[in-house]
Amino acid sequence: MGPSLEAIAQFSAITGLPNNVAAEWLKLFDNDVEKTTNAYLDDPDALQKNEDKGLTQDDLGSNRPLTLAEQEDADMQEAIKLSSKQESGVTAPDKYFGPVRNEYHDTKNWIMTTAKPTAKEILLNPEPKFRKRLDEAPAFIRPSPAGHRLPGVVTILHAIPAAREVLLNRESLQAKYDHHNEWWDGVPIQSARVVHSEEAHDTPSPDVIYESQRLMAFLDETERSYGSSEALSALPGLRECNGDYVIREYLDTWSGAVKCHNRSDRIAHIFQSRGLRTHSGVLQSEDITNYLDLSVHEPSFEPGQTLYETMDAIMWPDWDGSDPEHEVFLDEVADVFIVRIGRGNDKAKSLDIKVPPVWYSDRYHKSSQPRIRQMLAARAVIKKEIDELDTRKNKASVFTGKTLPGKSVEISRLLQIAQQHFEKSPEYQETQREPVSPVSQDGNPKIETYSRVAGELKVLSERVSSKLQAFEESKDKAREELRELSKLFTEPSDIPEESPQDRFTLRGVCANPSTVYVQERTRSSPDADLFDGPANDWQWWKLTYNAYVAQPVSCDPLREIEVLKAIRDEAPSAILVYASDRAMSVEQRDLPSQLKSFVQADNQAFVAEFASSPSPERRTSPKRRASDDIGFASYPRSPPRDRPPPSYNGDYTFPQPPRNTSYDDYIPISLRPDTINEDMDLDEGVEMLEREGGTGGAFGYEAQGEEYHLGDYVPEIEMDLEEASGEGRDSRGAG
Repeated sequence: MGPSLEAIAQFSAITGLPNNVAAEWLKLFDNDVEKTTNAYLDDPDALQKNEDKGLTQDDLGSNRPLTLAEQEDADMQEAIKLSSKQESGVTAPDKYFGPVRNEYHDTKNWIMTTAKPTAKEILLNPEPKFRKRLDEAPAFIRPSPAGHRLPGVVTILHAIPAAREVLLNRESLQAKYDHHNEWWDGVPIQSARVVHSEEAHDTPSPDVIYESQRLMAFLDETERSYGSSEALSALPGLRECNGDYVIREYLDTWSGAVKCHNRSDRIAHIFQSRGLRTHSGVLQSEDITNYLDLSVHEPSFEPGQTLYETMDAIMWPDWDGSDPEHEVFLDEVADVFIVRIGRGNDKAKSLDIKVPPVWYSDRYHKSSQPRIRQMLAARAVIKKEIDELDTRKNKASVFTGKTLPGKSVEISRLLQIAQQHFEKSPEYQETQREPVSPVSQDGNPKIETYSRVAGELKVLSERVSSKLQAFEESKDKAREELRELSKLFTEPSDIPEESPQDRFTLRGVCANPSTVYVQERTRSSPDADLFDGPANDWQWWKLTYNAYVAQPVSCDPLREIEVLKAIRDEAPSAILVYASDRAMSVEQRDLPSQLKSFVQADNQAFVAEFASSPSPERRTSPKRRASDDIGFASYPRSPPRDRPPPSYNGDYTFPQPPRNTSYDDYIPISLRPDTINEDMDLDEGVEMLEREGGTGGAFGYEAQGEEYHLGDYVPEIEMDLEEASGEGRDSRGAG
C-alpha cells in the first residue's frame, strides 16, 4: 500500500522534494513521515543509493526531454556511482586498461577509477598578519601533514654553520632559481633540466640539491615566519618513505646526488659515520650511516639512564671485556651527528633518558678500546653484584606458600598482619591497660603468650626492614660506583689519558612533530644600552606550529635546562642533532646572488599578499612612527639576529585591529626603502619606491662587481595623517 496524499504533502513540504520523489522516500520507510524525515536529514542520498541507478526523467519530475545541463548532471551521477564500485583495475578480462591508443572511443566502454586511494591532511595557513616574521625570532619549517620530523631537522641543520654551507653547495648552483608564489607553502617548482643522452637512468637527480639550497636561503632571509618542506619530501625516493625514515632517505639521497654532480664529494661526508666490528684485527662487519637510529632495549632500561649508557647497551650489549680480540667502535664520526633515540615500549609516554648538552665521541673511538675494555669488565662485576643483591633482597622480602602455588606475599606485610592480629586481641589489650594487675597475668597464661608473640613479631618485622634497607644501601653504593665508572671519556678529566678531546654540542632537538628546539646565534642590538652587558652568543628557541588554533605560530626563547627537560618528558622518542667544534667554527658566508634573488622574489610576493589582505592588527607600539625604523633598512635581515629574544605571542591585540597603524606593520624590514619622499601626499597614501642605485639597499645588493635588482614591483601602503606627519616628518628631515 502506497503512502497517503497527506503524508506525501507533509514530507514534501518539509524537504522541498517533488511529490513523486517524496512518495518513493516514504515507501522505503513504511510510509512513516517522522522516520522518513529523520532518514532524509541523516543522508539525503539514501534513496539514490537504494535504487543504485542514475537520475531519470521521472526523478526530475517531468516527462519533457532532459536539457543538456540535466543530461550532463545525470551522466556525472552515473559515472560517480560506477567509479565508487571499482577503485582500480580493469572492467573485464578482455578489456584494455591503459593509455589512450585510438582517435575515437565510445564512452560507454570506459569507466572512471581512482589512481591511488590515498588521503592527505591539508594545513590551512593563517592570515598574513600571523605569518610575518618578527625581527628577533628565527624562521622555521612548519610540521609536515605526514607527521615525520624532517622539517625540524632541516631547521636545525640551517642553524649549524657547516651544515648550512654544505647544503648551499656553492659548487652546484643553478644560473637562476625559478620562483613560485606558493613554493613556501609546499608547491613544487617544476624546472626544465638538460639531460645528457649518455646519462644513466639511475643517476641521482640534482633536484634534492636545488631544493635544499632553496630551503637554506629561505631560512636565511625570509620575511615569513615559516615555510614548508613538502616540495622536498615529494621528490622521488622520499615520498615513498613512512615516518622518520624519510630523514635517513633524504640524507642518503642528498649525499648520492652530491657525489654524482659535484667535482669533489668531500662535503658529502659531513653527515656520515662509520662503525666497525673486528676480531683479532679482522673486519667482521661495517655499517655506514648518515642517521643513527637507537632503540632502547627495555629489559635493561633504567629510568634516568644517560645517552652514553644507552649507546653502550646497543654497541656492546653482551660484551664484558673478557675477549681482548673483540672490538666494536666508530671509525668515523660525522661532524653533524644525527641520532634518533626512542623507547622500545609502545606504552611509554616519555623518553626518560638524560641527554647531555655536550657529548664526546672519544668513548667510541678505536684508540679508546683498551680503557673501554677495562671499564666494561669492571662494570660487569658491579652489575653482577647488583643482581646478587636483588636476588637476596627478593628472598628476604617475598614469601611463597605451599598451600597457594604461584601466589606470593611480601614478608613485611605478612608480619604486619600477624602482629596486628595479636595486638587487637582482648588478651593483649588487657596488658596495655594502666595499671596492670600481676595477679590477672598469673591467672591467665594466654595473656602471656599473646604478649610475647606480639613482641617477637614486632622485633622480627624491624629486623626484616633493617635487612631490606641494608640491601638498598648496598645497591645504591654499587650504582654510584657504576655511575662513576661509566663517566670515562664523558667529561674533562685531570688525567690526560682520560680527558676526551672530540667535543660535540647539542644544536637542536625534535621531540614531537609540531615543535622544534634549536640554537640560533644572537648579537646585541645596534641600539642596545652600553650597561646591558654582553649578550649570549647562542640562544635556545622553542618553535611551534599548531594548525588547530587561530594563531598557530609561537616562537619562544628558553633556557638550556628547559630543553633537556623537554627531551626527557615530552615524547617517547627524540631526534638529537649534535655538531662538532669544527662544524661550528665554519665562517658563515653571504648567500650566492642567485639564491638571494630567489628569496627576495618570495619576499616581494609576501609583501603583495600582505598589502592585499585586511589591515593587520598592530604589532608595534602605538607611539612608533614610520621614520623610527627607516634607519635600520640597510641592516641585513638574515640570521644572526640583532635583538634579545622576546615571546612571539605577546604582540597581538584581540579582537579588533587598532585604527592607527605604523609603517612597519605593512612592509617587512628588509624590503623597506632607505628614503621617503618629502613631498608625498599622506592623505592619498604613500608610494614607497625602490631606491635607485647603490648597494645594500632594500631591493638591491652588490655581488662580484654587479648590482642586482628584483623587478619593479612598487608596494603601496596607507598611512594615517596623524601617524605619519608631525614628529615623523621632523625625524626624517633630521636624518
